[in-house]
Amino acid sequence: MNMSTGTDFDKILKQFEAISLKEVNKASLMRRKDNKYLFSYQHLPALLEMVSKDYRVLEIDGSRSQQYHTRYFDTDGREMYHKHHRGLANRHKVRIRRYGSGDLHFLEVKKKNAKGVTSKKRVQTSGMDHDVIMKEEDFLLSVSPYEGSGIDLTMENDFHRITLVSHTQTERVTLDYGLQFFSKESEEPLYLPGIAVAEIKFENHLSGSSLHAALRKFRIKPRRFSKYAIGMALLHPGLKQNRFKRRVRMVHQINESYHLTTK
Repeated sequence: MNMSTGTDFDKILKQFEAISLKEVNKASLMRRKDNKYLFSYQHLPALLEMVSKDYRVLEIDGSRSQQYHTRYFDTDGREMYHKHHRGLANRHKVRIRRYGSGDLHFLEVKKKNAKGVTSKKRVQTSGMDHDVIMKEEDFLLSVSPYEGSGIDLTMENDFHRITLVSHTQTERVTLDYGLQFFSKESEEPLYLPGIAVAEIKFENHLSGSSLHAALRKFRIKPRRFSKYAIGMALLHPGLKQNRFKRRVRMVHQINESYHLTTK
């Protein structure tokens, strides 16, 4: 079943109560804890069915699944990538993301501290080119140790996202699928139709999360997964990636298994 266009997938999403972008922004949890889960795209319909009464789904212009495009920036020496690989605290990611198919762009800086808390700062921009980074130099310097002139585009990705918000608005969930990765240094884009990534963003505890409980029923455990770090490792096998090998291998296994079951 092609979930991005299939009528069965649309029917499942229609079981959810809708929530507007304005309401979602109230539950944005810009400073939060988060758990990520890597699993097969084939499990997505059943997981959504199990939690359809516990969350509201973001709806924009009648669509309950939005397409995102992201550009990541790093130093020539890939400092941000290597800090992530080494598991260092107080590390950053710098990206420009286009939300949906319109002209909504944000320059975003994510920071993870020693306590595992992720904070995100962002400013709306007019586009995605490197000149945007230069124009927002003051913002960049205020939230990171990086200057616009010291970083450049390293990787891009596309994916579809379903956004869920709990009825209490203390938990937000994103479900990403249809992942594609691009890099100016790699010859071809990498498409991973068999992969889905869930992220549960929460304030204090996961004990009340319906999606976490549903994932446990499928024996899907929390697993660290950075689209930037793993995307770079997948596109550039020559990068140091000892600590990512297990996750890279898992991505390939899930994707290959999906292809075998859909032939």
